[in-house]
Amino acid sequence: MRKVSVDELQEGMKLARDVLTENGKLLLPEGFIIKPSFIEKLREYNIDSVYVEDEISNDYVKEEVIYHETFVAIQDLMLSAKAGEVVDPFVAREIVNDIVTEIIKEEDVFLKIVGFRDVDNYTFFHSVDVSIFSAIIGKLLGFDRKKIEDLALAALLHDFGKMKVPPEILNKPAKLTDEEFEEMKKHTIYGYQIVKNMDGVTEQIAEVALLHHERLDGSGYPLKLKGDRIPLFARIVAIADVYDALTADRVYKKKVVPTKAADYLLKYAGIQFDKEIVQRFLKMVVTYPVGCFVVLNTGEIAIVYEENPFNKTRPVVKVVARKEGPPVLTPYFIDLAQDQKREIIDVINY
Repeated sequence: MRKVSVDELQEGMKLARDVLTENGKLLLPEGFIIKPSFIEKLREYNIDSVYVEDEISNDYVKEEVIYHETFVAIQDLMLSAKAGEVVDPFVAREIVNDIVTEIIKEEDVFLKIVGFRDVDNYTFFHSVDVSIFSAIIGKLLGFDRKKIEDLALAALLHDFGKMKVPPEILNKPAKLTDEEFEEMKKHTIYGYQIVKNMDGVTEQIAEVALLHHERLDGSGYPLKLKGDRIPLFARIVAIADVYDALTADRVYKKKVVPTKAADYLLKYAGIQFDKEIVQRFLKMVVTYPVGCFVVLNTGEIAIVYEENPFNKTRPVVKVVARKEGPPVLTPYFIDLAQDQKREIIDVINY
C-alpha cells in the first residue's frame, strides 16, 4: 500500500483505503478500481491524495470485478441511508454505466454470476441482481443506452426503503404477521422519499422505489395502480425483483430453481405482470449453463451436457449419480425435451 497524489493516480489503480470527504462521508470505497471519472470526483471534493495498492489492476472491466464493486457500492450507500445521511449516487451511477457497457456488448454476460449470495447480505446482492436483470430487459426491449442506464440505476436503488424497516421485521426468519407486513410494505414509501432527494436523480428513477410492488390487476401496493398507470420502469423492475427473490435463499425460505420461478411469472403474466416483458425476459435468463449440476425428480444427479435451443428449460443432461440407491457406474444421457416425465427440481451449483 502506498499514498499517491490525485495528480499521480492512474486508471486501473486499486484503492487500499476508503476515501472520505471533509465531513467524513464515504466517497469511494476500499477496493474500487480507479477510473478517469473517479479522479475528477476526487478533485471536485478537493482530495489531494489517496492510498492505493502497489500493483495496477488490468482486470477492472471483468464482470466479476464490476459485480463486486456494485455490491460494495450499494452496501455503502444503503447503510448511509440507514444512518440518515444524504446519499450521493455518483458511484452507483458510474458502476451502473459499467454494467450497461458489458450488457450492451453481450446481454448474458452476468448471468453466471447473479444468484451467488449469502443470506445475511441478501438485500444488497438482490439490488445488484435486479439491476442486472433490468438492464438486460431494457436491452431486449430496444432501449437506447441512456434509457438502459436510468433503468439499471432505478433498479439498483429500488429497495433503499428497506433500510428504514425495523431489522427484526426485515430479517425475521418466519412469516410476517399482518401488522409486520403492513410495516414492510412501507419500504416503498421510505425508498421513494430517500431516492427522490438524491442529487441528479429524476422522478422516473425515484418512482421505481415507490411502485415496484404494483401489479397490473391492482392487487399491488402502495397505491394499487392498474395496467398502464404503472410506469414502464416499475413494470420491468417488478418482474426482475420477483424472479430474483424466488431464485434466492432467504432467511425464511429456500430458493426455487429458475424454471419454477418462470412458471410463477408465466402464471401471472398478463394478470399481475406485463406479459411481453415476462416472455422476453424468460427466454434470456431461464437456462441451465453447460457444466452445472442438477437434481431430477427421480433422484438422479446429472451434469447439464447440452442446451436445447428450442426449450432452454429442458437441456440434455448426463446422469452421473443418484441421491439414493445403487451408484451410477456408467453415466447415461437424457434429453429432457423428449423425456417429459423427468424434470429438474434443484440446482447444485447454479
